[in-house]
Amino acid sequence: MTATKLLGEVPDFKPGWKLYVNNQPVAGEWRVESPFGSIHTAVVLDKDGKPVFDRPAYREAPNVNIIAWGRTKHWFSRDTVRIAVIRQPRPHADNPEKQGDGHEPVVFGQIPMGFMEKILGESGSATARRETSEETGASAVIAVTQPKFPWHNPNPTFVPTWSDLYFVEVDLAKIARLRSSRKEPIYSAEYMPIGKLLQNIRDGKDEHGAVYRMCTANSLWMIFFATHPELWPH
Repeated sequence: MTATKLLGEVPDFKPGWKLYVNNQPVAGEWRVESPFGSIHTAVVLDKDGKPVFDRPAYREAPNVNIIAWGRTKHWFSRDTVRIAVIRQPRPHADNPEKQGDGHEPVVFGQIPMGFMEKILGESGSATARRETSEETGASAVIAVTQPKFPWHNPNPTFVPTWSDLYFVEVDLAKIARLRSSRKEPIYSAEYMPIGKLLQNIRDGKDEHGAVYRMCTANSLWMIFFATHPELWPH
């Protein structure tokens, strides 16, 4: 059974979601595209194949979600592992503490992530290395691995596509100063102890005010901890 169909494949269905351009409704099938993904209306079917409701489906271009991490030289201590956290503003997010418009962009504590370079034919592993370097300042990668089920869905209620998951171990002695980018502003990057990261997740914020409630980041941190329980004190 097909779980969804394009709007044009269900001619008698009356869509609940409509596209407006310059305040005018667009009749029939529609699609919005960019180099980073596409959006179209998908009609959800019941077990008998009959349409139930419709919802926009957002397809992302091939991309990776990354846990960048390293080990300190203090091998005798239990607190030897550091996890990369970047602090990045996300202007699309409402601020639950400040209702209404006009608030500053919410800054999130999150994992490195990024899109694969299609023109260069970049692999997922190469993308993970590049994004780790660009977003955390790591100049030396020791190993790139993946969890047993190496895919991630940010929200299957409206995202059909999956992200590739990578764990990138870096040399913490070779972390360069983070360079700013106008295309993707990152306020800071820090390789922090797991205990501090868990505290930030529990509290919801860190000492800089960054919010630790991005589901993609929290989910991948959990996958990493479950995959490598030997790396963190518990």
